[in-house]
Amino acid sequence: MKSAPFQPAFLVIGAGVAGLRAAVELASAGTVLVLAKRELTESNTHWAQGGIAAALSDEDEISLHLQDTLQAGDGLCNPEAASVLVEDAPERIDELIQWGTEFDRQGTKLTFGREGAHSRNRILHAHGDSTGREILRALYAKSKTLKNISVREFEFSTDLIVEDGRVCGIDLINERGEKQQMSASAVLLATGGMGQLYRNTTNPAVATGDGVAMAYRAGAEVSDMEFIQFHPTALYLKNAPRFLLSEALRGEGAYLRNIELHRFMPKYHPMGELAPRDW
Repeated sequence: MKSAPFQPAFLVIGAGVAGLRAAVELASAGTVLVLAKRELTESNTHWAQGGIAAALSDEDEISLHLQDTLQAGDGLCNPEAASVLVEDAPERIDELIQWGTEFDRQGTKLTFGREGAHSRNRILHAHGDSTGREILRALYAKSKTLKNISVREFEFSTDLIVEDGRVCGIDLINERGEKQQMSASAVLLATGGMGQLYRNTTNPAVATGDGVAMAYRAGAEVSDMEFIQFHPTALYLKNAPRFLLSEALRGEGAYLRNIELHRFMPKYHPMGELAPRDW
């Protein structure tokens, strides 16, 4: 196994919204190499059809967003993390807009939809139901303006290299199928979920939990393994990929019906089709 010729200060494994946003932040401190195991368009970010929530509308408040988030978490949220999420959201949205993200508007005003577990219209969409793709486009465009950031596709990270109890690099298989090692002063895992562990999933084919496995093999403590991302509404057709039916459909008033065409969600939750996912 040979070492790769380029040794960046920081390695970011994963090129979705988390990986690219981290790279932008790290670029002021040194060289950053972002690795994607497939093309950039193969990620949960790219296929994220739903919107992004922030208390930005005139009828909304950060405290209400926090309340809805904690209620949706059914007692399992980390309250401090949830507070950071909702308090920082407006600033992060403004940042994305400054970097060129084109959220949907009515005239010059941002438009807000509603999705499951939210008590206010606070969901921003981009180009209808292409929110993830648009945010990814804007983040990638921003990363290309920063000379310290490089992005490589078809570079499959396989293991973390640990020396003296500290991660100092990775093993990888490059786009030519060659095994290599790459060192860095820090490695950030932004590898997405593991929905493909399940027979029925709307997650993309690349969501195979590589980062979690790498971290576990390196000795990291893995927690909350039961929290696997899933989508509550999908179209099931025999011998066909599962097709996601966007949450925005229910936010705009669509009903869920059983095989007899009866609505059933009001029987289980007062919010009906907008109930949190644990229902």
